[in-house]
Amino acid sequence: MKKLTLIFALFSIFIQAQTLEKGTILKDYGQFYNIENPDFNLNPQQKYHVIFDIRKATNDVNELNPLLNVVARFINMHVAQGIPFENLTLVVIFHGSATKDVLSEKAYKEKFRKDNPNLDLLNKLNDLGVKLYVCGQSAMHYEIKKEDVAKSVKYALSALSVLTQYQSEGYQLIDFN
Repeated sequence: MKKLTLIFALFSIFIQAQTLEKGTILKDYGQFYNIENPDFNLNPQQKYHVIFDIRKATNDVNELNPLLNVVARFINMHVAQGIPFENLTLVVIFHGSATKDVLSEKAYKEKFRKDNPNLDLLNKLNDLGVKLYVCGQSAMHYEIKKEDVAKSVKYALSALSVLTQYQSEGYQLIDFN
């Protein structure tokens, strides 16, 4: 019986170690695995300037873009490890097939007959001060007008312009390609 109890206890620890956690900043998004005592972590005193390049979308118009969810995970996991949110300055640029993910609710419904599953997270990121842009070149290619874009997202000349500007200001690029 003691062996069975020990096996159950070890199994419970193993299962707990693999449980996704919710963050304190974006509770409904960006779940992450808590890594106890990692050998590498960001310096909590440093300020981080990061630009996320999101150019791919899921094929399912009912699903949140998983790359957008990574932005929430980035925030949640680093704050959980002691990085003050104020030390994170984030920018997201959407282009390519991900352009559709920034449509307003009205435009998304007209195009896909569904609610935009990205809109809630886009609005929450915007409320946190994350700068969100859509590539005007991609938008024009996909016949998306400026007025069709969610209010939380700014319409840029191009992804190339946004990436060039922010990287020249020292932002670190996270590219999902």
